[in-house]
Amino acid sequence: MEPEAIWRRAVLLLEQQRWQLAIAELRRLLTVVPDHPMAHALLARALAMDGDLDAALVEARAAIAADPTSDVAHGALAMVLWQRHEHEPAAKAIAAAIELDPEDVDHHSTLAQIRLSQGRLPEALAAADAGLAIEPEDTDCLNLRAVALTRLGRGAEATDTVDSSLARDPDNPYTHQARGFALLQRGDPAGALHHFREALRRDPNLDGARAGLVEALKAKNPLYRIVLGWFLWLGRFSGARQVQIMIGLWLGSRLARGALERAGYESAALVVSFAWIGFVLLTSCAVPLFNLLLLLHPVGRHALETGARRHAMLLGTAVLITIAIGGYGAWDGPVWAVVGWLFWLVFLLPLAGLGVFHPGWARTVLAVFCVVLVVAWIVWAVWLQLQVAPMVALAAGGKAAFEQGGGPAMLQAVKATVEWHVSLLWAGALSTWYVLLAPKGNPPRRRRGNA
Repeated sequence: MEPEAIWRRAVLLLEQQRWQLAIAELRRLLTVVPDHPMAHALLARALAMDGDLDAALVEARAAIAADPTSDVAHGALAMVLWQRHEHEPAAKAIAAAIELDPEDVDHHSTLAQIRLSQGRLPEALAAADAGLAIEPEDTDCLNLRAVALTRLGRGAEATDTVDSSLARDPDNPYTHQARGFALLQRGDPAGALHHFREALRRDPNLDGARAGLVEALKAKNPLYRIVLGWFLWLGRFSGARQVQIMIGLWLGSRLARGALERAGYESAALVVSFAWIGFVLLTSCAVPLFNLLLLLHPVGRHALETGARRHAMLLGTAVLITIAIGGYGAWDGPVWAVVGWLFWLVFLLPLAGLGVFHPGWARTVLAVFCVVLVVAWIVWAVWLQLQVAPMVALAAGGKAAFEQGGGPAMLQAVKATVEWHVSLLWAGALSTWYVLLAPKGNPPRRRRGNA
């Protein structure tokens, strides 16, 4: 078969998203024409969509080596680098493509997608607007503009933008996804749910729409809507600014507590302290706990990812343990239960934090920390019980037997062991700063257009 015929067949297969067959045809073409820049560029895209990002990177660089002036080759490199979560190199690659062909709207939409992934929302909006200045009805740029506006909190503008996109292409799953997120931002979970379902009906593998469906289902609960509103507001800022906001809130609570204590308002200071703890618990545990409730929903249980489902069940188990130990301690239980239930309440914080991380070293460190913390608590509880048992037996013989048998020394040892519990509580509480500051890792490869 002639190279031209192979090329046409490969392009047709790419349009049909039959990646493996397209890869085979492009490799076949490259055996005939080894320095075909477009074949290398399209092969890079096909390999990336098929999940082989290492091979895709090799082909994208081969495309540029074959023709450094090809904007398509630079665009392919940018797309591959973006999917590898190498955002700044991807931005440089697409900037080179835009310099070579500033009128290609796809390059601007790629830059918008990269900036969205970085959380650089004003730049994402500017890139989408640049693409729309070239082609006012480009669906990709309209959708990306809507996503950027939504995350910037400009819901009305986002709705107008996505409505234009829907009018032009009502069957585009990404447009329905963008519309769903815009409605979710505006506090309309029912409307958002409809559009996420429409997106998944047209493309069942659209991860962003599945995640949006989960959020819309949970947002039917008024309490979760408050939590979601906080997350959506916080998401308008960069990662560094989010950390600054959280530190500022913590410092504010500390200063307010100190000022109230100095003014003699001890009760108010205590309320401020518990308000901060409640805020941290709510924002940390709300997502996995509502995911746990979602397992009872006929649609939600299928929409949740496997990892989110497991994490929700793990946190739910910890909540049950907390309630059980607290109830046991309240029912005239042993000292380790009376004191130890508080550990399990605080332990919910690092355990909930596991769901924030993507697979990687930071998540592994936190998982190991959680295991070590639980083991340390079990050792503490067993040791405390071993200390208390003989002391109780002595006390049963009366005051004289207690004092003669070394009871006071045993009592001091028990008090010292109980104080160890404070260290475990501090370890659990301080782990929240690790959850806040540690790198969260990279999510699995996302498809183009996901929010």
